[in-house]
Order: sequence, then structure tokens, then C-alpha cells
Amino acid sequence: RSRAGTDADEARRRMAAIVQSSEDAIASFTVDGIVTSWNRGAETLFRYSAAEIIGRPISVLVPPDRLEEFAINLSRLSREEHVPSYETERVDKDGGRVMILLSLSPLRNEQGNLVGASAIGRDISAQKRTEEVLRRNERLVTAGRLTAAIAHEIKNPLEALTNLVYLARQDSAGREEYLQRAEHEIGRLDSIAQQALGFVRETSSPEQMDAGKVLDEVVQLYLRKLQVAHITIEKECGEDLEITGYPGELRQVFANLILNAIDAMNGGGRLRLRVQRAREWSGDRRSGIRVTFADTGKGISPKDLPHIFEPFYTTKKNQGTGLGLWLAYGAVQKHGGWMRVATRTTPGMSGTVFAVFLPETPANISSQAA
Repeated sequence: RSRAGTDADEARRRMAAIVQSSEDAIASFTVDGIVTSWNRGAETLFRYSAAEIIGRPISVLVPPDRLEEFAINLSRLSREEHVPSYETERVDKDGGRVMILLSLSPLRNEQGNLVGASAIGRDISAQKRTEEVLRRNERLVTAGRLTAAIAHEIKNPLEALTNLVYLARQDSAGREEYLQRAEHEIGRLDSIAQQALGFVRETSSPEQMDAGKVLDEVVQLYLRKLQVAHITIEKECGEDLEITGYPGELRQVFANLILNAIDAMNGGGRLRLRVQRAREWSGDRRSGIRVTFADTGKGISPKDLPHIFEPFYTTKKNQGTGLGLWLAYGAVQKHGGWMRVATRTTPGMSGTVFAVFLPETPANISSQAA
């Protein structure tokens, strides 16, 4: 044998050893989906030994609700396309669901012909459980701030109702007018209650919504807080702002950005809000809406800027959890959109602008969010 052939054999043996010892699940299968190799990481993750799974269809790992996704992947592999890493679910030998980060690549023989595909799966179940705990904790923090905002909002209509009931008892001639005004105040209380429900209500599937109205609801809820902070609101809404998405999560995103702007403008200032029809500047040039939040606050320092979307990173010392922007960014990605920020810390010219783009529909989220 030639030296080159010996070196190639040695390289293959080393590669096989690396694959076999990897903690990630690594498998290969034919163009028909029949498993041909199975490493120790796959045995640990899916509980099938190599002897049990080799020769069987790789589809035994696919839950029923993911079969369409599996078929699409096979079609892409048959066209010799690489499937980039994405989060999905598979089932183990006992039928338990496993959250994995999966990537797929076509396999070719020495003649360059397609003979199958390789799959690499990484268990992210623990990571997902941790993220869910963080989300729950942040919801508790948000609920506390929301409760304080609601308490401020309902104080005025409740005081007005008390006065109107008193006047109606004292002045029989003006009773009808007082009762009409009382009905108006009750309507305000009902509106506040509906807005609060919108914040905590979650929907499992996207629905049609007007992004401008969603922003209006959030602004109304924090209007008193903005007034107390001496912050002027300038709002500009375009037309045809209907998109498909998750209203409850969008309210959380808008609320987070407004509250951050209030914190940034400690001594008062101006908050400009704009919602308009837009198309992406680059990429797929998708149609959707763009929402911008521009404040005249102190800005974000160059040291902090690269980290603001990281979990637990906060610029508010002991006042913040460091989860708000991270979760807001995740919610925007869930809609298939993106969030960008521009800031300046120059005294007298400081401020921050957050731009949120939301496509008309959150379809193909896994590829768009990446």
C-alpha cells in the first residue's frame, strides 16, 4: 500500500474514534432513511443500542407531529442540501420526548455520489427547562410592575366613582348626569382590566392583530407613570398595521422597551414611538411592520451595548433582573422578526433607538430567526 493510502486509513480511523466517543448523538442513514451507523452519544440520548437501531428506519425517532418536518428534511437532503442546526423534538426508545439541536448533512461516496446523510443531535432539554424557569421568574417581576401600574390607573376612576355616587345622593336633579358619568368611569375600569388580561393571557397559536392598537394599549397602561416621570410621548401610527402573531407576548415586548426608556430618562425627556408598514432592508426583503422606540435618555455605554440581550446582564445595578431584553428578543424571534438598537451617550445629544421588525406572519420562524 502507498504511504498516502496508509495515511488516509489512519485519518479515517481517527475520525471514527472521534465520532464514536462524542457526547453528541451522531448517526448516518441511507437515502431511504435506514440507519447505517450509531455512536455512543446516540445510544445515551435515545436509549437504543447500535445493534437495536442499525438497519431500522431513522423515522422511529420522529414523533407523529414532526413527520412533515422529517419529510421536508429528506427532500432537502435528496437535493444534496445541508440542513443547518435548528431546535426540534425526537422520541427515545421509551417514547419520551427529547428536545435536541439537530443538523443534517448529505453523505457522498468516493465517486461523489449521494449515498445517504449524517445527523448530529445535541440534547438541549436541560437548557430549555432552565429557560422556562427564567421566563417564569421574569413573568413574576413583570406582574409586580404591572400590578403597580394598574393600581395607579384604577385610582382615578375609583375616586371619580366615589365622588359621583356621593353627588348623586345629594343632588336628585343632576342624578342622571352623575350616573352617566359613573358609567363612563366604569367603562374605563373595564378597559384597564381587559388590557391587564391581555398582558397575562397566552395563546398557543398566532392570531390576527393590529400592532398599532397593541402599542396603544401598552402606552395607556403606563401613561400615568410617563406623566409622573415628566416624559412627553410623541406617537405616529401608519395605516394597515395588521399582522399575525402573539398579542400577549408583543405587549410584553412593548412594555419592556417603554419601561426601559422611562428608566433611561431619569430627569424627564421625550419618547417617540412610530409604527409603520415596512420591508426588510436586506435578506429576504419580507413585508411587515417596523416599530421604533426613540428616547432622549442617557444612552447605553459602549461597554454595555454588546451584552444587553444576554440573560442576567443588567445596567440597573440591584433594580433589574437582566432578563427583560433577553426575553423580549426571544419573543420577537418567535414572531420571526428581529430587534436592533442604536445609541449615543454624548452629553446633550444622548439617546437610544430600538427598532423592532415583525413580518406579516411568523411562518418559517426557525430559518428566519437564525
